[in-house]
Amino acid sequence: MVQEIKMYAFIDLETSGGKFNKEKIIEIAIIIYDGEKIIETYSTLVNPCIKVDFYVQKLTGIKNLDLKKENTFDHYAKKVLNLVKDKILVGHNVEYDYRVLKNELKSCKINYNSKTICTIEMARKSYKDLKYYNLNFLCKFFDIELVNHHRALDDATATLNLFKKLII
Repeated sequence: MVQEIKMYAFIDLETSGGKFNKEKIIEIAIIIYDGEKIIETYSTLVNPCIKVDFYVQKLTGIKNLDLKKENTFDHYAKKVLNLVKDKILVGHNVEYDYRVLKNELKSCKINYNSKTICTIEMARKSYKDLKYYNLNFLCKFFDIELVNHHRALDDATATLNLFKKLII
């Protein structure tokens, strides 16, 4: 019997903040992983065409001015879809990223659905007694490097490394 190779799309989004279902992507990172090695890495800033909350600017270091020269999400939509389609979407609190991504794709007239895996849920199942389950805490707990927390590529990379520790 031939074993099916699972393909994963590790995702992290930084968003504008704001009202529920009105958030816009300001940075996206996707790492394609075949269960053994990274196949592709993609990361870009995105012009949300709305003002980014001050709190988000402070947290991420991404300023409104940084995004003015960037393309809007519709410029990246097909590339993003090609990366994530037919893959299991993995993230830390993946339901947030999945919801925002679906909304952004929908605004480009693209319907998207995926199976998801959440590394928070994985950690909670295997390590029931931890004090916290946020990415920063889990990276320290598992000795995973997390350099620029709240930047999409660094968080997606840390999530992939966390997944590798939890899947064993």
